[in-house]
Amino acid sequence: MQAGRVTEFSLRVPIAAIEKAPANSPRVWPPKADVIVPFAPAVQKQTGFTFANIYWNPHGHPPAPYMVPHFDFHFYFAPERKVLAITCKDTRKPRVIPAGYEMPNDYIPHVGKLIGMCIPAMGMHAAPVSDFHRKTPWRGSLIAGYYAGQPLFMEPMITRALLLKKHSFSLPVPDITATPHVRYPKRFRAVYEAKSQAYKFTFFY
Repeated sequence: MQAGRVTEFSLRVPIAAIEKAPANSPRVWPPKADVIVPFAPAVQKQTGFTFANIYWNPHGHPPAPYMVPHFDFHFYFAPERKVLAITCKDTRKPRVIPAGYEMPNDYIPHVGKLIGMCIPAMGMHAAPVSDFHRKTPWRGSLIAGYYAGQPLFMEPMITRALLLKKHSFSLPVPDITATPHVRYPKRFRAVYEAKSQAYKFTFFY
């Protein structure tokens, strides 16, 4: 904080949690968060971001670029109870998504069609167009999340392989259409702290 105003906020994740993530885990639908972390009251009041959760995907998940072991770090700006109540029955997509992003539908065997890549208790996902046309392996992206046509979360989605390098890195922050109760951050950086053996997934203003 600076002069009483939030200038950055973070989710700290020990590298041990990355290193010891199980190679296999039961597939369940809908997926269940491994960790849920509420943000400090000052962050909630001043930015609108309410909580974060983490999903570990040992085999990845569709679409095709993301079928590698990776973590989903969701930063929500809605009450947890509202997020947990998402059923994906509301199929309205947002009228506007960030430039350079797309929100395709997807299909998962034994589950069915996912409109806007919607997952219950999570929401719809808009991803960088470049992810679907890569000539090199995907390593990480910042996803924009929505439900019922409204912005809902930002999601650094990062491969385990990249995190195990124990290096700091940045991801471009999508330009989400403003909503009255949210201050959207301008930058994102995963800061690796060798002394504490942890990453700080940090949004900056």
